[in-house]
This record gives sequence, structure tokens and C-alpha cells, in this order.
Amino acid sequence: MVDVFDRADLFELLDNEAVLKLSQLGGNAGFRDSAAIRRSTGITTRRLLRDGVGPLDIAVAVCRRLETVSGCSMDEFDAILLCHSNTDSQACVRLADALSQELGLSGEAIAAFNHGCSGFIKLLPEGAMVLDGFGREAKVALLSVETPEFWHDGADRLFCGIVSAGATAAVLESGRGLPMGASRSDDFQIPPDRRLNPNPLFRMETGDVFDFRGQPSHRTVMRMNAEPVFINGIELMLDNLRTAMLSIDRQPGQRVIVAPHQPSGKLLRALIAAATMEFPDVEFLNNLESYGNTISSSVPTLMSRMDEVLALNKLEPLRENDHIILLAAGICMTDIADRMSAGHTCLQWRQNELNTPRRKETPENANVSVG
Repeated sequence: MVDVFDRADLFELLDNEAVLKLSQLGGNAGFRDSAAIRRSTGITTRRLLRDGVGPLDIAVAVCRRLETVSGCSMDEFDAILLCHSNTDSQACVRLADALSQELGLSGEAIAAFNHGCSGFIKLLPEGAMVLDGFGREAKVALLSVETPEFWHDGADRLFCGIVSAGATAAVLESGRGLPMGASRSDDFQIPPDRRLNPNPLFRMETGDVFDFRGQPSHRTVMRMNAEPVFINGIELMLDNLRTAMLSIDRQPGQRVIVAPHQPSGKLLRALIAAATMEFPDVEFLNNLESYGNTISSSVPTLMSRMDEVLALNKLEPLRENDHIILLAAGICMTDIADRMSAGHTCLQWRQNELNTPRRKETPENANVSVG
């Protein structure tokens, strides 16, 4: 897995002082001070695209990095799946078409998905099924390109402190990389008795708002009903963690590392506190402070920077056959009012993942790699 967060020519940083000013635009009460933002969000810096940079630019950049690391040009992949979230359901299609043209691929080479925060978890089983339909040497590329600054209100306190731009890429292939076990993703109805209030979980609103540079803008943005989203997001991730734990064959001495979606500091702390009551020896990864909530890019970013994140969390390096559980929950982009999406994928660590022998190609033993 690869990302492009080190590309200073693509991104500029948004610190908590800037977020404080954003949250107070339009007469909003906003956050009290920058320290309150840090306590609430768990984030010190998040990323915006630089002036003149668009979603296509970071999509091309992450594809070029994937080519360099994997040794495969984009036209060598048997399939490419792209998650690009937006209030405009066709934004992902337009990006896929523009990226195909930029890379010199056929018009239908990239399959586009508007999946939201669970996007990468949804792409994994989809990609494994696609892989199963190809031959022994097939490779499937999974891309996440997220630019939430274009579909949120910069003055909305619920979002301006957490969302961040990002892009990642990964390869699915048979017999190389990290073996992929159980993988589940679905959209879950949130019934009225779990909603706390009668309002929709999320809603779209078109009007005059502010962009993330504090300038007036007219566009369609996402609004969130925070309390039921918070509570149900935790419960959905807990349920998926329980299912994942039951599916893995954990041997003595093997660790379980959870790479969860990075929604906000409050939600992540609550998830970890609840989960450790049931699974006290499970370890959780957190890289919110310097990356923020990058929607579907959050989980693959943890994986692409595993050594860095383990050190940040004061955890020991992974050992052969340790288990990794990818976990996510968030908005259901096809039914924002009444459903939430969630899922998990189980991986197993391999120190020499590029040299593992090839096996029979099935979705159950697809491997995640960049080699």
C-alpha cells in the first residue's frame, strides 16, 4: 500500500488555529480555543489541496507512486477500483473517466464507487471477487482519492476540525503480500429506537457556505446528526470486531492489531475503551494527530505507514503471523438518512510477503500487497 502524504506540492496543512477561525465564521459560536479542538478531535494538523491542485492531480500522483513501488504500469492491472466520496454521486465517475484519460487507459478501465468512510473495506471484497475471475497472474489496483473539502462546509464545527484530503493505492493479487481472510461489508439500517431523535443521520444541504480557506461558496454539503452517528458508529465497529475475532485462528504468541477508521478523537477513544473491555490484549492504531479523517483513505494510510504508526503508538513491530483487523463504519452514501455502512477485513502479517508461494486464486485467499 502507498500514499502521497509527503507531497508538499499537493497539500497544505490546516492547523488548529485556522480551524478555530473557520468554526467561528458566519456568526457561529465555534470552538472555544485551539486546545479545545485538539481535545475534541485528537488532531493537530490536517491537509487541504493546494491552490490549483484538484482530485485528478492527487489521483495521478498516487497512481504514479503505485507504479514505482509495484513495478507495474497502470495499464498492466487487470482491474482498477476507485473510491472517491462526494455529495455528488457522479463525482467519482467523472474522476474515474478523467484519470483513465490521463493514464491512457480505456474509458471503462476504472470502476468508480462513492462509498464514504467504509470505502476501502468495501473495495477489498469487491476486488477479491474481481480477482477470482481472472487468471493466475492477475492484479487488481484499489485506489482511494478523498477531497472532503469540496463537499463540506468549512464553518461546520462537526466537520471542519476532522476532515482531511488524502489518497492511497494498494494491490490485490494471489499468493503474494498479506493473506486476506474474512472480509465483510454491508449497509445497516439504524432503527428509530437507536436514533435518539427523529432526524436523519446525515442530510445534504445546498446553499451559501464557506470553503476551507474561509471564502464564501455556494455548494451542496453534508450535515451530520452527531449523537446517533457517534453511538451507532461505535456499535457497528464493535460488532464487526467481534465477528472478526471469531473468524481468526489465533495461535499462542500471535498479536491482534486493529487498524480502525480514524473518525475523530472522541469516537476513537470511546471505541478503544469499549473494545478493550471485551478484548483486553488487542492493540489499536491511531494516527489522527497528523493525518485527520481522510474518509476511505484512513485505513489504508495506517497500513501504508505501519512502522511509523506502530512507533507513534509505542507498540512493538509486527511479528510473523500476527493478525491485523481492518475496521470501519460511517456514512452510507446510498441512504444517508437511515443507514450506516460498516465492515472488517482480516489480514495476517508476513515478513517476507513478496516471496510467498502462489496459491489457488479464490476471494478467501486473495493477498494485499504492492510488490
